[in-house]
Amino acid sequence: MRHFFVVTLLVVSVFLSGSSMNAWAVTTINLENISGSGKRAGSLKVIDGRIDIGSIVSAFSLRTSVDIMGDRLDLVGDGGSCRLLLGSPLVLSRGLFAVLTEPFDTVNGNMSVPLDFLTKGLPSVIGKSVVFDQQKQSLLMGPEGSGSFKGVSPDKLDRYASFIQRDQFEPYTREESSYGGLRVVVLDPGHGGRSDGARGGTGTLEKNLVLSVSQKLKNMLEEDLGVKVVLTRTADYYVGLKERTAIANNNRADLFLSIHANAAFRKEVRGYETYYLSFSASDLEASQLAQIENRALGVEGDARETPLLEAILWDMAQLEFINESGKLSAHIQEALVESLKGRDRGVRQAPLAVLMGARMPATLVEIGFISNPAQEITLNRDSHQNSIARALVDAIVDYNRNLIPGEAMENRP
Repeated sequence: MRHFFVVTLLVVSVFLSGSSMNAWAVTTINLENISGSGKRAGSLKVIDGRIDIGSIVSAFSLRTSVDIMGDRLDLVGDGGSCRLLLGSPLVLSRGLFAVLTEPFDTVNGNMSVPLDFLTKGLPSVIGKSVVFDQQKQSLLMGPEGSGSFKGVSPDKLDRYASFIQRDQFEPYTREESSYGGLRVVVLDPGHGGRSDGARGGTGTLEKNLVLSVSQKLKNMLEEDLGVKVVLTRTADYYVGLKERTAIANNNRADLFLSIHANAAFRKEVRGYETYYLSFSASDLEASQLAQIENRALGVEGDARETPLLEAILWDMAQLEFINESGKLSAHIQEALVESLKGRDRGVRQAPLAVLMGARMPATLVEIGFISNPAQEITLNRDSHQNSIARALVDAIVDYNRNLIPGEAMENRP
C-alpha cells in the first residue's frame, strides 16, 4: 500500500505600506506528516504565487551551492539535486531540463520560484513524488524513492539555448587549437528578440545586422585560426545580461567580443568606435552610449551604481583583464579604420553592463552608424559585412601575436 502525505495550503492576505496598491497575497503551504509522526515539519512561504527558496531549503533540510557570480543555485537533498539559473525558467537535473512557467529570480530581495517547481523540480531533490491539486489547494507527496524528474534533453530546447550554454561547459584542450595563445572566442551579437537595437532609415535592424556579421566572423575565425568560437545567440531571440558573459565564463573563453551598430540624431555621423569597461565614461558620448546599451539589457539609470562593477574594477585580476581589453580594443579600432577606410572615432571607455563580469579581455565594437543613410546601405551589403569580419579577424590575429605562446589567459581565476 502506498502512503501519501498531505500538505495543506493556507491563505493569508498581508497589506504593506497601508495601501491596497502595494498589497501582496501571502500564502503558507504547511507541510504535514512528512516524517509520519503526525507533526508539522515546517511551511513554505509563498508571495504572489512564488515560493521563497529559503523556505524550501529550511523545510526539507536541503544543502545549497551558489556559484561565484551568484547566478547559479544548486539544491541538494536526500533524493538528488537540481540546478537553477537566475533569470532562467529551466531546471536541470540528471542531464535533463524541465521548463517552469516563470524564471527563478530575485523578487523583493528574496530568491523565489513559481509554484510548478513543486511538481517539476522538487521531486528530484527530495526523492518523493509530488502532486499539487489546484482545486483542493493541497500537495500530495509519495513515499521515499517515488520521486522522479521528467525533463527533456538540451537539443529539444533551442528556444533556451542561451541559458543552456550559460550552464554547460564544454572542455576544450590546448592541443585542439592549431593556433597560438587563443583557444576559445565568444562573440556576442548585440540585442535580439524583443530588443531590436538601433533602426536605420530604411528599416534595417541592428539585431539582424550584427548577427549576420557575427556568423561570418565565427566562420572565418574557425577556418583561419582553428579556435573554438561560441555565439551568445544564433538566431533572433533575446539573451539576458547575465547570460552573455556567463556563456563566455563557462566556456573559459580567452576573448569576449560584443558586436553592435550605432545610431545618432545627426544623420551625417559615421565611422567606427570600440569600447572597453571602466567605472567612468571617457567622454559624454561614451556615457550616452552606455546608457542606451545598458537600458536595452534592462539596466536602468547609472550602471556605476551596480555593486558588481565596482567589485570587478577593484579586483587585481580583473584590472589585468581591463588592461588587456584596452589593448584588444586598440587592435580592433586600428584594423577597422585601416581596412574599411572609415572615420576613426577612437577607443573609448564606458560602464557597459554587457562587459561586466567577464573573466577575460572583453570589448564592445560599433561597426558603423545605421542612422547614416549611406552607411546603412553599405552595412547591408554582404561584401561589406565580410570586410568587417575580415578586419576583426586581422585585429584578433594581431592581438594574439602579442600573447605569450602557450600561456594565453593561463592565470585566469
